[in-house]
Amino acid sequence: MGSRLLPTAAVALFAVAGSVTALLAGAPTATALPVGAGVGGLVWAAHTLTHRLTRPAPSASGRPATGRTDSQDADRPTDASPEPPADAARWLTRAAAAADRLEHQCRQSPSASLWPALATAATSVRAAADRLTAAAEAVRVIDTSGAPADHRVLYGEQEHLEEEALALPDGPLRRAKQDAARATGERAATLKRLAELRQLLITTMEATALRLEAAAERGAMLLSLQAATDASAVPPDLTALDHELDAVQAGLDTLDEITRSLHGTA
Repeated sequence: MGSRLLPTAAVALFAVAGSVTALLAGAPTATALPVGAGVGGLVWAAHTLTHRLTRPAPSASGRPATGRTDSQDADRPTDASPEPPADAARWLTRAAAAADRLEHQCRQSPSASLWPALATAATSVRAAADRLTAAAEAVRVIDTSGAPADHRVLYGEQEHLEEEALALPDGPLRRAKQDAARATGERAATLKRLAELRQLLITTMEATALRLEAAAERGAMLLSLQAATDASAVPPDLTALDHELDAVQAGLDTLDEITRSLHGTA
């Protein structure tokens, strides 16, 4: 409020001074008053123009909010885990379903002699189904690295570079071409190896998931046999179920070996 009164008082003072000056100069009163008003008007106009030119621009913090989401927040990644490739996800689904069936059979077992075997089998099958998730993640990593690219194209580029190198005289340019050819060949070999490991991972996941399904079927067969016979007189034959569980473990061991090979290739 005070900052606004100061310019007004200055304008009034200049107006009075202008009128007095006009009177002292011999001007009549009717003329002196308009002269004083004109001086005051000029002072007010000058003050207004100066204020507008020197007024600081409004800061960004003083601007009203628009309700728009910050672009950084909009681009912030979510916590959702990436989906496995479709050919790997298929066997994950079937392995989980086999574990569900065997656990259901364990809960439905009326035989005290059969229940411990089914419970152990159900635990092993569930653990195996969970371990297949790591293999699916390895497949996803291979796909992300670009291994599905046709390594034969790179081998063709390597051959072309080698031919160009042979056509050049001995010197820095020829050696540079030879280095480029070697680098291209090494990249092609790496991509070929990754593609082979990917196919091996998928094939082993398939075999392991099928073994898990076979284990669930063995459990269902044991339940049927126990229901049709005297459980106390005929002990359950767990040979076939144990065979499937051993095959599952062999598949998991193979997946571990493939994963180690993948780390070595990377």
